[in-house]
Amino acid sequence: MEKLFALALFCSMIVSVGAFASTNKYRVDDSSIEAVFSASVLTVTNLEAASNNVLAMMPAGAASKDAILAIVLNVFLGAIAIHRVYLGGTPLLILGYFITFGGIFFIVPLIDLIVLIINYNDISKYVNNNKFFMWG
Repeated sequence: MEKLFALALFCSMIVSVGAFASTNKYRVDDSSIEAVFSASVLTVTNLEAASNNVLAMMPAGAASKDAILAIVLNVFLGAIAIHRVYLGGTPLLILGYFITFGGIFFIVPLIDLIVLIINYNDISKYVNNNKFFMWG
C-alpha cells in the first residue's frame, strides 16, 4: 500500500511539474536578432567604444579586486572564506564555511584556490558571487 501511495505521489508531482513547464512565454524575434548581428561589425574606430561598454558591464568593483590578494587570503584564511568576502561575497559565506567545517573539510577552499590561480587574468566572474561554490 505504501509503495502504491508513493507511486501515485510521484506521478502527481510529474504531472504538476509538466503543467507549469510551458514554452509559451519564451518567444524569439529572428528579425531583431539578425538586425543586431548585422549592426555589430567591429571596426577599429568603434573598438574603443566597445571596450568601454565591456568595462561598464563589469560588476562594480571588479576592476579593483586583485587576484594575488585573493589567492593569498585563500591560502591563509581560506577555511573561513575571507577571500570570498574580499571578492564581494556576503559575510554569510563565512557562516557556511564554518558550518561545513572549513568548506567541506577544506575541499572548497582548495578548489577556490585552483580556480583563482587558473583564472588569474580575469576574476571578474567571481566578484560579487554569493554562491557557496564560487566556480559553479
